[in-house]
Amino acid sequence: MVPRDKEDWNRILSGGVAAGVFGGIVVALFGLAANVLEGRDFWLAFKGAGVPFLGERAMQPGFDLEAVIVGALSHMAVSIAWAVPFAMLVYGLTRGTTLVSGVLWGFIVWVGMYYVLLPMLGLQQIPASVPVGMAIVEHVVFGVAVAVGFLPYQRLKMVLPAH
Repeated sequence: MVPRDKEDWNRILSGGVAAGVFGGIVVALFGLAANVLEGRDFWLAFKGAGVPFLGERAMQPGFDLEAVIVGALSHMAVSIAWAVPFAMLVYGLTRGTTLVSGVLWGFIVWVGMYYVLLPMLGLQQIPASVPVGMAIVEHVVFGVAVAVGFLPYQRLKMVLPAH
């Protein structure tokens, strides 16, 4: 492993945050499109992540400013929380390897969210309400978006280890 200095850590953390915001926006738009195509209320794409804080209120159809704000902020916080560890793991890899890692990261995020985090929060109804295939696709889209969002922060110089 290549040693990391303060500049590297700054790139990793700022890149992870930027990648999380980008990934969060992409997956929110993906959810919005899926809701519209399936004839569901499109506001749920923005409110759903607020369920741990607002309960059923976040799942009610229609516009609710507080639920949209809470849901959007929660969604971005979770996206960033998944993107920073990704950045830490892939920093220094090639751009191609970073993108492939994004696909794998999407699967990891899906398993982590659906089988660990949501059940820990008592929100088993959320995974049960989304077909598994769609959930996997949504999380892989997120992982790839995070990888793409991190590319501008990826290490550009190679550091050769001393012999």
